[in-house]
Amino acid sequence: MTDSTDLFYPNRFARLLIQAMFSELGTYSTEALLESAGLTPELPGDDLERGYPFKHLAALNRALFAMYGDQGARGLAQVVGRAWFSPGMESLGAFAAFADPAFKQLPGQTRAGISLKVLAEIFSRLSDQRGHIETGEHGQRRWIVERSPFIFENVEAPVCYLLAGLAQACLSAATDGDAFYITEIECRASGAPHCIFAIARR
Repeated sequence: MTDSTDLFYPNRFARLLIQAMFSELGTYSTEALLESAGLTPELPGDDLERGYPFKHLAALNRALFAMYGDQGARGLAQVVGRAWFSPGMESLGAFAAFADPAFKQLPGQTRAGISLKVLAEIFSRLSDQRGHIETGEHGQRRWIVERSPFIFENVEAPVCYLLAGLAQACLSAATDGDAFYITEIECRASGAPHCIFAIARR
């Protein structure tokens, strides 16, 4: 894994994520997670300055897995990730276009493809998380994340389920509620070159 010391999220991205934790996990559990991660309960600023370190996000994710165990943390991370997008991230920039009547007239698969590209591009442009979408021969889509902020050491299985939940909610918002399976099939935390999320419609 590369050193994430000098990599950052915009403050608002981290703020919305922590707010989603308070919403879905409750005040006591979220404050306990923050304390375990060595962080304060004070929310980051509501701006797009790249000021929230990846190392803080990794510590928060590690605390989630330590507190709830692998299986519990995976499920809760996806719940939090979905709440991170809606009602939080969906109001930002190009995500707001999902509600446009012209966008809603497009076929569902087209809207799904556009939403994934928007998701990858917004993070690549506004944060130090880099990624892109690949489409296979039979239309299977994969989100390749080159710099996930949620990886931590000494694990054997994928841990970036917050991003999986985020992508699920993004796709659902773009397709009027369609459900998608998002599976992290490779993770830098367990030695892969990148984090890769396989995406399939239910």
